[in-house]
Amino acid sequence: MKEDLDYIYEFVNEKIKIERREKDYNIFKAENDVFDRKTMLALYDLLSHEYFDIIEFPIKIGKEANIFRAKKGRRFLAVKIYRTSTRDFNSIIKYIEGDYRFEHFKRSTLGIVYLWAQKEFRNLSDCYQAGVLVPKPVVFRNNIVVMEYLGTSKYPAPLLKDYPVQEKFYELILNNMLRMVNEAGLVHGDLSEYNIVVHKEKPYIIDVSQAMPVKHPNARSLLERDVKNIVRFFKKKGIDADENDFYDKINWGVFV
Repeated sequence: MKEDLDYIYEFVNEKIKIERREKDYNIFKAENDVFDRKTMLALYDLLSHEYFDIIEFPIKIGKEANIFRAKKGRRFLAVKIYRTSTRDFNSIIKYIEGDYRFEHFKRSTLGIVYLWAQKEFRNLSDCYQAGVLVPKPVVFRNNIVVMEYLGTSKYPAPLLKDYPVQEKFYELILNNMLRMVNEAGLVHGDLSEYNIVVHKEKPYIIDVSQAMPVKHPNARSLLERDVKNIVRFFKKKGIDADENDFYDKINWGVFV
């Protein structure tokens, strides 16, 4: 068994082409936070099934997960790896309890983290099928979600907060939020200029792991918070935005 693990570690490490730079804290943190034994085994499975060829570098280092750019042939992908050692369970569980799609889950470290990754993949899939601008989901394994990479060959897509705001973005985000609720049956629950990126001059919604079905008891209040965040952001940018632009077109009959 040890020989098998040694082979797996060697195989996966050869596929992780992260540039090693002296005193680069971000790179060091990206590697040491997520590449534990169970994650290496999951990466081995994904690499063996040829979902991607190599992992290049970290796109984002977050509290719950790190996101890396990977490459499959000439195509780029984003590989999101949730930490299996996360301790912030309360912030996660509150978005799982009451979600009828995931009523039975193991209240263990791995059980919750694996479910969180599965939940993000399910939410991405539902949104994508409904025509919402989100990264196209590819596959998930345990604590890893593979999805479409948004950005150029040099840089990942910038956050909305860092991009010159255009008036058309408001209308596009409004339409995306309406599709998410009315057609995908989901409420993002944490939407703001920090969870939207601009790719090819279009705003894409990201980080949908906490998204809740509209039948969840807290869905309506979460939607109202999302709307306030978006209206606040665009008003601050001098764009005519109003909460009723959203509420007038929401199918409130789908809520509890």
